[in-house]
Amino acid sequence: MNLECSASECREKTQMNQENLKAFIRANIYSFAFLGIMLWVAYGMKLSHLSISHDTEAIISVPDSLYDSWVSMGRYGLLLLKKIFGLYQFSPWLASVLMFLTMMSGAVIWEYLFYQLANTKKGFGKISWIFPAFFLTAPMMAEQLSFELQAFEVSLAILITGVVLLLIWQGFIRRRYWYAVPAVLLLALSFSCYQTIIPLYMAAAAACFLIYYKRQERFWSSIFWMIGIMGVSFVIYELGSKVALQIFQITPTNYLSDQILWGNTSVIQCVRNILYHIRDALFCRDIYYSTAYPIAVIFAIVLLVMMFRRKQKNFYLYLLGLLFLLLTPFIMTILLGQQPKFRTQIVLPFVFGFLFQNFALELIEIGKNGGKVLLRGITAISVILIFQQINITSKMFYSEYVQYEEDVRLAVKITDRIDQLNLGENPEEPVVIIGSRSPRLNPSAYGGYENPGNSFYEWCFTVEYGTFIIQNFWTTLGYDYHMPNAEQSSFAERYAEKMPSWPDTGSVRCEEGVIIVKLS
Repeated sequence: MNLECSASECREKTQMNQENLKAFIRANIYSFAFLGIMLWVAYGMKLSHLSISHDTEAIISVPDSLYDSWVSMGRYGLLLLKKIFGLYQFSPWLASVLMFLTMMSGAVIWEYLFYQLANTKKGFGKISWIFPAFFLTAPMMAEQLSFELQAFEVSLAILITGVVLLLIWQGFIRRRYWYAVPAVLLLALSFSCYQTIIPLYMAAAAACFLIYYKRQERFWSSIFWMIGIMGVSFVIYELGSKVALQIFQITPTNYLSDQILWGNTSVIQCVRNILYHIRDALFCRDIYYSTAYPIAVIFAIVLLVMMFRRKQKNFYLYLLGLLFLLLTPFIMTILLGQQPKFRTQIVLPFVFGFLFQNFALELIEIGKNGGKVLLRGITAISVILIFQQINITSKMFYSEYVQYEEDVRLAVKITDRIDQLNLGENPEEPVVIIGSRSPRLNPSAYGGYENPGNSFYEWCFTVEYGTFIIQNFWTTLGYDYHMPNAEQSSFAERYAEKMPSWPDTGSVRCEEGVIIVKLS
């Protein structure tokens, strides 16, 4: 078997792939235009109004400290991409624009991947908006991208994962096994950007297998091919993490391992947590969950019944692949023994988005009058459910904007009080912030999200941490004060017990060379 091609053959293949991709985009242009409109409605507030979210204050004010924390958590790929694209000095506007463009590009890549594997090509352009619209407008994805300091890089990692699977399947089908080399390296880079890409790859690999299944050929080879590439990529990612820690002389953090409850609580409680999470997702017990998931599960069951009645060959493999796909949104839950943060659950909308589109594709293949009527029904349901997601997501970013403006107003008021202490424009005395304060949101905003709508003045788990967050936020506005040491923080905490809280007179004062601001 010839595993290499001549230069002319490679150029011909590349040109053919480019032409195929261009033809695919032309054939799906209306679908992607519709998707662009939906994404703009969902993320337009983020793009058109400049505001910063949690952790963004750190990447602006103390970037080296934040980049070190990324390396300590095994996310060195984020730093690498910042260096590659010249984004080390952070720009909120550029980050939002690049995020949007990358999301649109990623949607094209993922749909092109599914199109290449699909048994039915005809009519694909009518439904190619369904999966990316469900996936990218989901509140869980918006929660992840609300951390704008990494929004572009995480979106790029998701796009790269689609490219990896395109390389994997192109290499497998054409027997160009050397495609595995760039696939492995790119996948390792994606893992190093955000660890949630690992279960996302698992879900995507299962999705690709379910589409490829109808070809009824080389099943086990394709499975081992995808598993092998993932295994090698993970090893490279782990080795890269150790090298990065050595280069930067950083100690690995327990940020991820501390979230694991196994061994720290009873097995029964961990099992309950897992089952509760599955229940919450199926019955939509939070605004982050969508009715689309239980409906998608029903669609999957209907497809199973149809294949069983047809006596589809190797039916058990399809069944196992589907069960694994449905399990992937809860892999992190199983590993942690508890429900993870919503921003790490992006696999869930990926799965139900795929299942909706896959079911629609099956109806197109049926092609009869009944199938056409059902397809219209699926399209209508998809539009309604996606609009519900867009409503939540757009409100999320509006709430973030309202919260940011309120935080800015409070910063101006507090710093004015500090100026009234007559210590000069740039006081030598360090500032210590005691307590916390919730933002005053208007009736249209909502403060119950995991990150958006939460004030910088709320992250006060300790005096030192709260002071660090708030002072970094003030620095982004041009108010730069000295940070206190541990002794000064301890003194301020004791002295604040006899001070009134903000905005009362005396809630901002200077005592023994320390400026104390008592919020609560």
